[in-house]
Formats: sequence, C-alpha cells, structure tokens
Amino acid sequence: MPLSQEAIQKILGIEEKVSLTPEEMADKLNITFYPYVSPKTSKEVRDFSEKLKAVFLRLKVNIVPYENALITLPWHKILKRGFKILVNNLLYPDKKVPYEIFSYLKSRKKIKAGIAVVAQGESETGNLPIDHTMSFRESSVITVMDMPPGIDNDTDFHTHFNTAMKLFVRHMTNIVIGVDKEKWVLYNFNASHPIYSLKENFENNVLQALIPKVASPIRPPRFKEFIMQLGAFDPFDEFHKPATEDLKDSGTLFDKSGLYPRGKSIESLPFRNEFYRWIGKIHLDERTGMSYGFLAKQLPAILPELLPTAEAGKIYSQMPVDRDYFLADGQIYIIIKIPEGEFVMPVPEVWVMTQRSGADKTNFRPEKDLIKMGLKGGKMFLQTPKGTSIQAGYRPSFDTKVILAHAVGNAIAAAILKYRSPDHPFVKQLKNSGMSISHWHGYINKNFIPKGWHVHGADRPHVACSSSQSAIYALDGKLRLFFTSLETNEEYLGDIHIEPHHGTNITFPSLRELGEFLTRDKDIAKLGNSYLSNYLF
Repeated sequence: MPLSQEAIQKILGIEEKVSLTPEEMADKLNITFYPYVSPKTSKEVRDFSEKLKAVFLRLKVNIVPYENALITLPWHKILKRGFKILVNNLLYPDKKVPYEIFSYLKSRKKIKAGIAVVAQGESETGNLPIDHTMSFRESSVITVMDMPPGIDNDTDFHTHFNTAMKLFVRHMTNIVIGVDKEKWVLYNFNASHPIYSLKENFENNVLQALIPKVASPIRPPRFKEFIMQLGAFDPFDEFHKPATEDLKDSGTLFDKSGLYPRGKSIESLPFRNEFYRWIGKIHLDERTGMSYGFLAKQLPAILPELLPTAEAGKIYSQMPVDRDYFLADGQIYIIIKIPEGEFVMPVPEVWVMTQRSGADKTNFRPEKDLIKMGLKGGKMFLQTPKGTSIQAGYRPSFDTKVILAHAVGNAIAAAILKYRSPDHPFVKQLKNSGMSISHWHGYINKNFIPKGWHVHGADRPHVACSSSQSAIYALDGKLRLFFTSLETNEEYLGDIHIEPHHGTNITFPSLRELGEFLTRDKDIAKLGNSYLSNYLF
C-alpha cells in the first residue's frame, strides 16, 4: 500500500476502526432473525433463510437469538419521549411527528442498536422489524422474499430500480433478497441488482456481496460532520464561475448520455403510512429525495512541494521512524517513496463544487443547488452559496467522502508529478482549471477506456456509497495505481474507479469533455451491469 490504512484514515478524517475485507466484516457482524413469519411465506423463502443462517455461522457472523437481541426501555424514557413529541407537534405543526409513533413507543422491547435483522416474507403494518428496532441508523433490516415478478438476468436497470424502491418502502428495509427455486437477487440503496445462482458459489457470494452491504450500510453525511461556513462563496465570481459553468453547461450532454436517471422524491414513494415515511426521512437525514450519480468539479488546487526525508528530519522533530504520516502545526504530512527517493509532503487542501443531494444533476439551479465541500487537515468543510439558506432538501451528497477522497488523491498525485515534471498535463490541469469527478450507476465498455486512464476497484467488496470503506477504497486504489504508473513509466492522466455492483467514478479534465466522451458512441457506457463482467476477476 503506498500509504497505510492509518494514514489514509487520518487524511480523510475517519476515526473509527474500519474493516476492509469481507472476512473481517463478517467476524464483527451481529445479526438476529425476526421470529414473526407469516404462514403464507413460501418454502423458497424459508429454505433460503435457513441456508443463509448456516453460511453466516460458517463465516463467523455472530447470530444473536432474538430474545437476547432485545432491550426493554424504561417507562420514564418512553413517557419523556412521548411528551416531547406532543410539545413538538403543538409548537411546530409544519414539522409534526406522525401520531402512529405512539404505537411504536408502547412496545417497550426493541432490537439493540448495532444488531442487523433478517426478516422472512411479508409482515403486517405495525409489526415490521422496523417497528421493533431501537436505532434506524445503526441496525440494518434485510428482508428475504419471493422473487419479484418479471425479474431475471435480462431485466433492464430502470425496472430493477423501480422494483427495488417500491420494495424498500413496502417492507421498510435496507436490503431486499428476492429468491426463487434457482436464483436470488440482491437489492440495496446502491441501485445494484446482482443475480446469483442458488447452487453455485453461494457462500462466496454471500461473503463478497451481502456481508459488506450489511457491515457498511448507507449512512448519508450529516451537517454535524462538517465545519459549516454559510454563504461563504459566490458561484459566479471570478474564481468559481468556470466551475459553475462547467457543471451547468455540461448538463445537456449528461442528459443525452442516459446515465443520470430522474431521482425519486420521498413524497412520491408508496409508504404504507406517514409514520414509515417519517422514518424514511430520518434515515435520509431529512432529504426530500434521492438522485442517482453525481457530477462534481474539483477546484484549482495549490500543490505542495516535496522535501527529501533527510532534510525534513532536520525541520520536523515530529517525523516518525515507524509511520508514514505525522502532524505538525495542524497540518498532516505524509512520507512517500517514489523512484527518485523518499520524500515528505503536506497533504494538499482540496475543494470541490457539486450539487445538493436529490438535485436534478443535468438541470440544476446554481444559486439553490450548489454545495462547496472541502477537506483540510482531516476535517470536512461545507460552504453554501451567498444568499442560500439551508432548507429542507439542502443536504450534501451521499458520496461526499468518496468525492473528497478522489479530490485529495488527485492533488497528491499532481504534487508528485509536479516534482518530476512541472509541465505534465495532469499537473497543469489541476493547478489552472481543476478536474471533474463524476459517478453513475453503470460502467464503461473496456474497449473505450481512453489512453492514460487507469482502472481500479473491481476486486473490492460491494460496499455502500456513503460508507467509510468506499472512501478508503477510492483513495487507496487511486494511489496504488498512480505509484505503479510511476514505477512502470506509464502515462497517467486520470483514473476510473470501479465500485462493484454500485457504479463508476471517473476523474476527467472537465465535465464538458467527459460528457462529450460519453456521448460519442452509445456503446461507451451504460447504466446497470452490462459491462461489469469485463472487470471482475
């Protein structure tokens, strides 16, 4: 690894211990099986659930008996929460909590936070696993059900997408597993839809695909994770206007590409009742909708100088002998090895402009939808445009950590290239104009990968877009292939980051150039898994 996991986490500001392999993830998982199973539940669903439990045990997942997974809430806490809800509904009628919550509160026994739940088949309203869950954010729900009608290996992306969204809100679940006699499909909020055989590689598919999705659930970033700077930038001033125009003017091209489907509003989804809709909004951190994919423009960056370690050791007493990073004066420094020797460099500060979560990516309003995000000293910053107030729906992208990981990776690579060749096109691009960083839920045809772009990520586990793992994989993968390009003297102009059963992230000189590239030929890129098999090993 060009940089240790510890250094990467320090750069990205990820403080918790993060498991990166499916085996490590499985060993740390706690899962219980929901005991309420309808008599109408099919034999296929029951058999799959038993088979799944046996595999979990072999993979060292901690299976918690349902009664042991429960905690009994004291009455005084329930009454206190109920009183707060009544007061809230009187004082803030526009933010009213649905009164169905009192049915939820009267059941004192709840599944402990941190324990995932496997449910089988259809459950009645008011008796879904979510009705007995202590933490909607910390406990994933996995629902095993019969294969939805019309779903097979030839089903298109949009049918999978619409089917999955209806099932998520119908069952109030994070993951849906559809089964029949021969196969199973795995849906989660990544808009992924892998279909696997029941008879072949079952244990490995559970390990590589299901375990990571449960261990690294979607948790959209919240404002409290950022240093907030309201009204801090003007999208149309001399510095920001080129990025704003690139984001705006490329919209027609990306719309033509067909890679950015229309988003879903929370209000349009068929929840069973308003209480479940309210829970959905909580899980999405009060977002009003979801849109798939992102378009971002990394702003021009100041690239630091590299300093040989022998000289750096005379300046920085903090420089360690057993670590590849250190802190000095609030700055993170990394120690890197390239063909020219060993060097110390400060981690560059990076800033990216993108659109708020749920915005129409190809036709947005700059003064209402733009968000500027930064990463500096391991801390995330968020700036809003001048005159923009934080209203319902104004939230950062689910992929925030991945976007910033790619941005800081670009800056580290450019700083190293600047030391070797100040006129390198990648260096000039990032210094003068910035870079585009984009994502869609599909893949590029291998036959069209442009010269100078390097591919990574296809061998990684299938994790969620907002997870810490996804950000670590993004930065680690980019740096690995970049350092390999230095050793082999291959041209480096950017990277294509494959996220298995999620989509593609790509760094390109500008959004307009990327849009022109993607629309040059209808076979260059598609939504869904059409080209994914070309990358899997």
